[in-house]
Amino acid sequence: MNDTPNNTAETVSVEEMVSVSLCNVKQRLRNRRTKCEDRIRESPAASVLGAVGVGYLLHRMPVRAILVTQVRILSALAPPALFLFGAAKLISFLQRQQPADRK
Repeated sequence: MNDTPNNTAETVSVEEMVSVSLCNVKQRLRNRRTKCEDRIRESPAASVLGAVGVGYLLHRMPVRAILVTQVRILSALAPPALFLFGAAKLISFLQRQQPADRK
């Protein structure tokens, strides 16, 4: 009835799969970085122009307006979410207290 050895083997295999996946991702990222560095070395002028273009677009984006909108939405949704969380905790507390009252 004790499934400990089987669970341990499954845990080890899952850990191995995660480890292998992380190694693969790291290797792919290294390869992409190397390719990017090679492209920059081949055509530095195009890379600088691209970086300037991206910088200009980021500067023109309404980042502040986006952040303000997110804060407004969060502040509007926080009170109902906190109320629901408190109600769920109260129900959980009352359900735990109910069997103790019956005894």
